[in-house]
Amino acid sequence: MTAQTLPLFGSSWKMMLRSRGVIFAIVTSSLDIAFFGLIEDLDFGIGGGSIDFFDFVLPGFAVFLMVYQIQDITVAVASSFKARGILRRLATTPLSPARFIGVQTLTYVGLGVVASSLVLAVGKLVGGQVAITANLWWFIPLVALVALTSIALAYVIAGLTPNPQTATNVGGTVSFLMFGFAGVMFPVAALPGLLPDLVPYVIPHAAVIEAIRGVISTGDAITEYGRQILIGFGWLAAALTVAPLAYRFTDDR
Repeated sequence: MTAQTLPLFGSSWKMMLRSRGVIFAIVTSSLDIAFFGLIEDLDFGIGGGSIDFFDFVLPGFAVFLMVYQIQDITVAVASSFKARGILRRLATTPLSPARFIGVQTLTYVGLGVVASSLVLAVGKLVGGQVAITANLWWFIPLVALVALTSIALAYVIAGLTPNPQTATNVGGTVSFLMFGFAGVMFPVAALPGLLPDLVPYVIPHAAVIEAIRGVISTGDAITEYGRQILIGFGWLAAALTVAPLAYRFTDDR
């Protein structure tokens, strides 16, 4: 099994790196965060305190730019597979649809970690606050958690929409809503009424972004964010449960 899967990983990486769109997406993400680094003398006032605008958005964008890319790619690919019957054709070959999708998913997770790390590095170079401590290593598994959840949600979107065009539009709308409410660019605490208490539970990635922001900005211990990580795994479990119900991975049912 391993001997058959490893070459598939290599082929998947090569195909992805040969795609100009993937390289363009990674480069533009770094340029986006560099642009925000040019904004000076802008703070968010929250309660009785304040936080520098760029220091706040850097962790959020390191995650969201990856989420947008990975989810957009997966929605497009998954909806195309469905429309063209690719998985049905794979079922007649030695390569199972499950293994094919699994390899692609892990490849995209790897891409997401690389892209997020690059955005974070560029942000640090242009003056963003990144606490260089041992706790910073937790950034990698937390980003991987977000990437896996995004990919599972992408399959849900692809499965519930009738064609690739609609899937792409719905995926973009979902990403925009997450951008607005997940604490990427604006503090969740600034939302009115009960929303600050509800958002971490009802918006994907919001809780994990809070944990990532603490690890990156102030070097907090991961144990301080146990609740947020549990919420993140809850979203992953829910997405993985719904994905095979919404998306036809095989023709067995």
